[in-house]
Parts: sequence; structure tokens; C-alpha cells
Amino acid sequence: MTAIDFRTDPVTAQRHRVVSLVTQADIPHIVWADDETGSYAVLGRDAKGKPLVVEQSGSIRIVGAIR
Repeated sequence: MTAIDFRTDPVTAQRHRVVSLVTQADIPHIVWADDETGSYAVLGRDAKGKPLVVEQSGSIRIVGAIR
């Protein structure tokens, strides 16, 4: 199991990326992710343009970033 909170652990978070197993693409604007449960959150905006965190779920994998 891998869980990572990009808000509280930015150094570790920079070494990882979150990939959708459905599209095989990186998920942008990740706030936190847990690949065991498939839960994650992304930054979004409400109708007035204010930032908010949107929780989602799906088939994801947290992988080490290639630099």
C-alpha cells in the first residue's frame, strides 16, 4: 500500500506521480492519494473560481517519478 499526502510531505511527493490505470496518464493537481483504496483528491475550483479539494476514486497507482 502506498499513501501520500502532497500537502504535508512535499519532498517525498515530488518523487512520486499518480497514474490512472484506466487511461495510463498522470493525474494532474493531486493533493493526496491512496492506491490501496483508489481514493485521491485533486485541486479544483468552484463556480466562483475559489480553490477547493475534490475527492475522487478510481483505479490508480502511485509510482516513483522518473527524473
